[in-house]
Amino acid sequence: MALGPKAMGEAIAANLKAKTGKTLEEWLSALDAEELSDKKAILAWLKDQGLGHFQAQLVLAKRDGEPLYDNPEQIVTELFSVFPKQRELYDEIVTRIESEYPVVVNPCKGYIPLYSPKHTIFASFKPTRDGLYVGLIGEHFSQPTVEHKPSLGGSERMQYGIYANTAEEALAAIAQSYNNEMNGGK
Repeated sequence: MALGPKAMGEAIAANLKAKTGKTLEEWLSALDAEELSDKKAILAWLKDQGLGHFQAQLVLAKRDGEPLYDNPEQIVTELFSVFPKQRELYDEIVTRIESEYPVVVNPCKGYIPLYSPKHTIFASFKPTRDGLYVGLIGEHFSQPTVEHKPSLGGSERMQYGIYANTAEEALAAIAQSYNNEMNGGK
């Protein structure tokens, strides 16, 4: 059975590392470093780097904030299906973050990343038995953190995380992670 457009996009994203040597996030970071804004120039640059037409189109679409999956709300609902209290906390956090920072929330299967204006993941969410896990970029957080585990999703650059019990503690950690990302980790 042939894949539909969204399923094909998911497959391309999942195979980018194997096919090109870089993950989607790494391509977005590399593209951001080029500081290109014209879509034709972006596509040409990506193709010059060895990406195929559909791979380049996918990276450009993700840079522009297009959701990776057909129904992001359904993904969030399924992810939190057995964690209704964590869903309430997540909704409050995201509503407040989106009102304060220029971020993109782009749910994917297994976790929910937050993308910075640099088109990189700077925080992520995953409901767990231990609470709402928030993955973070950088160091020196004002609250105790735990070592990030890849099984909790997010970026390969994530080193720490917290299990949030309140929106305030999550927002404080996310603000620090956002500032770390925007200031080059300083």
